[in-house]
Amino acid sequence: MVNLTIDGRAVQAEPGKTILEVAKENGIFIPYLCFHPALKPIGSCRICVVEVKPGPPRPLPACATTVAEGQEVVTNSDRLQAIRRELMKLVLINHAIECPICDKGGECELQELTHALGIDQVDLKAIALPPNHDYESDLIERHPDRCITCGRCVRICRDHVGAMAINFMNRGYFTELGSGRVPLDCEFCGSCIDICPVGALINKQFKYRARAWEVDKTMMVCPFCGGGCTYELHVKDGRVMRVYNGDSVLLCGRGRFGYPVVEAEDRLKTPLIKENGKFRTATWDEALDLVSAKFKEIAAEAGANAIYGIGSPRATLEANYLFQKFFRAGLGTNQLDNPGRLHYLKAVAGLAEVFGWPKVTEVKAVGKTLPPYHSPLAISEETKGSGFPFVLGSFEELAQADLVFAIGADITPELPPLGWAVNKARQNDKFKLILANPRTTKYDRWADLSLRYKPGAERLVLAGIMKALLAAQPDRTPAIASGNLEDLQETLKKFGPKELATKCGFDEAALFEEAATLLAQAQAPAVIFGVELLGQDKAEQTVMALADLFLLIGRPEKPGSALYPVAEKANTRGVCEAGVLPDRLPGYLPLDDQTAAAFWGDKPVIKEPGLDLLAMLDKLETDDPAAPQALYALGGDLLRFLPNRSRAEKLLGKLKFIVVQDAFLNDFAQMADVVLPVAIHAEQEGSFISSGGSLGVLNKALDADGVKPDWQIISELGAKMGFPAVPGSPVRIFQDLAKNVPLWAGLAPGKTVGSGIPATLSGKFAPFDLDISLPGRRPFTLIVGKVLQHSGSYTTHHPCGTLVVTPKGMLALHPEDAASLELAEGDEAKIISSHGEITAPVTLDANLAQGVVFLPEHFAEPAAHMLTLNSNLVRVTIQKA
Repeated sequence: MVNLTIDGRAVQAEPGKTILEVAKENGIFIPYLCFHPALKPIGSCRICVVEVKPGPPRPLPACATTVAEGQEVVTNSDRLQAIRRELMKLVLINHAIECPICDKGGECELQELTHALGIDQVDLKAIALPPNHDYESDLIERHPDRCITCGRCVRICRDHVGAMAINFMNRGYFTELGSGRVPLDCEFCGSCIDICPVGALINKQFKYRARAWEVDKTMMVCPFCGGGCTYELHVKDGRVMRVYNGDSVLLCGRGRFGYPVVEAEDRLKTPLIKENGKFRTATWDEALDLVSAKFKEIAAEAGANAIYGIGSPRATLEANYLFQKFFRAGLGTNQLDNPGRLHYLKAVAGLAEVFGWPKVTEVKAVGKTLPPYHSPLAISEETKGSGFPFVLGSFEELAQADLVFAIGADITPELPPLGWAVNKARQNDKFKLILANPRTTKYDRWADLSLRYKPGAERLVLAGIMKALLAAQPDRTPAIASGNLEDLQETLKKFGPKELATKCGFDEAALFEEAATLLAQAQAPAVIFGVELLGQDKAEQTVMALADLFLLIGRPEKPGSALYPVAEKANTRGVCEAGVLPDRLPGYLPLDDQTAAAFWGDKPVIKEPGLDLLAMLDKLETDDPAAPQALYALGGDLLRFLPNRSRAEKLLGKLKFIVVQDAFLNDFAQMADVVLPVAIHAEQEGSFISSGGSLGVLNKALDADGVKPDWQIISELGAKMGFPAVPGSPVRIFQDLAKNVPLWAGLAPGKTVGSGIPATLSGKFAPFDLDISLPGRRPFTLIVGKVLQHSGSYTTHHPCGTLVVTPKGMLALHPEDAASLELAEGDEAKIISSHGEITAPVTLDANLAQGVVFLPEHFAEPAAHMLTLNSNLVRVTIQKA
């Protein structure tokens, strides 16, 4: 520790900390403007100057001066006050004095400092600058005349978001915040709004709705993607006013501007029962009595396996846990799964094949009352862990990687916080980035190597890299204990480097060698793979290839060196770990685990696994006697996201009885016999597990208007069916779940699954399928994927601000492809596959390779999965509509 004095007070500080940081930690006030804890200090405003001895005679900026042994710091003197007052007058010389109408009033740092420094007038004059207001940009309003040129917005946009949409124009006194004096064309994350110390950047959704001191503030985890971001929800008179992110600042557009989903015009507010093909409103008792009676009837006639359950990556851990308990301890069946089967569970299966399923031993019960959402299991000195969760990385660790290899992921649209972690890692001097994708993405501008391959060729790319790596270092010893290397080498013999390059679409095989060299040199390599890869047919095989690569190059003892599969929605990872699976209990425990009785209750242990989601559809297709007759779904528009929509709709239509819990009457809910309206994020309490494994907590901020949280509906339905009573609050449900999940030992809000558990890692190289093909001979390859402003379909409901930026789904074409088809921006195109056809408006995108087209899956229209078969890739023909 470093010993110093500040204003005569002896303090201790950690080496490397700045005077400003140490002063704040000790409750000593030093004014500042340009500094922000989320940014590296630059000392440009000089408001934070202090006198330091020993040191130069001039005052030094506290934000950029590190502490030293024996320092004597003075933070307040007549000299310092005079300097600060003059600097503040220069800031105020052309600043608009309109505090009563400025939205920043009450939380403006300039306003607070002006009062703190006692400045009641500005006795300086200068040429008046034109205001150049921007009222045209989406979601963000700009007032350059209020700007104090602190540079916070420029730095957060450039260094952390990576959008580089805002910069300074002109020089000296005439410096102005701008973007070429045209409406913003950016990611519309709004991070610049929260980091601005004044009212130069305004949230249009919040403007004139409330003052900062009028709102009630509730901390919660973002409900949209798997990023696990936390923020404040500001509420006034029972309505959400805005989302605010304080010191953390970073949020994506759907997190900051998607909150109006809670008051969407088409929200369901009452249960619905279908009679004679039409819905009518019903009471809760009436709806739940009907569901109970029908489930009892079907179970009595055809057995419990005739009822199938689908959990939700939007529902909380507690709701999903009760859901699987409803089936296992109540009905007595393992017939359940979740939509992660379409992507994330392929990553789980592939990684488990190489690294094994999780096993954690010798944890101990805490034995005392705990704060909410803390695991009642603790790590002991004897605790040991193994299995695939221990090669998964957190976002915080990713920032310490010295190389990132991202394949099959458009990082920012799929998971923005993952991109922010990459941006943080990029600030390390020795950092390297390898990008492999059929499209040019945002991160290609910083890539040390870009690999542009044919859609679906990921396994061939990985095979080529591993082949080059082993050829250059035949005696390479993996950092992870591993076996079966000979099996991998045999797999790699199938194609030579040149043949692999041709199949991948590379001009030369040397690209494999370049990638292999970078990976071999890395001391803490990280591997990211996304939903575009995981949504493909045989994605499990691709994940096995990625796991093989990590066995060769991974250094899990180094922070950041890990695997990072994208878990798309807020609780995609959580719904799997909560046990909504046909063949695994919570914590991925096997069905015959000794704790099974704790999950099943008084029911006999059911060792026979159920059908997974896709196998269930296959059973319906063949009219198999083992096919289910009833379906209970926690939500999500299955018709929108299941491949081959026409087939899915036909097969789901064979079910005798469908119950859907959802906030909206989407296309799938319209097929239901009973629809139960649910509370969504701000209206309920509960927890999520992010893609990076961190536990986030929802806190109720709004009263539910006629709707109920998922867990309560499940509990009430279970009571009507005579099932065992369940704990009466989300906190108690979490305890009931976590006490039987050793993998969660030590887990608490903000902590990561498995962190602190000593792990013994080992793996076995797994041969993988090198045969890849997309059926058909149509001229274009369509990628169905994600766009930045939307997460699933929740953000496509009016009045979500995300619809202002991306109001509809559009077919993206390379300009030359569009020209050959005589299509221009905005034209309607007909897209035809062997499975269906749709029309969509056209947008031009030079980031696509010729012959590759892209369509987002978030929108009801165009229904992208009308075209697909069993993958997010499909060959299509395109015509002018």
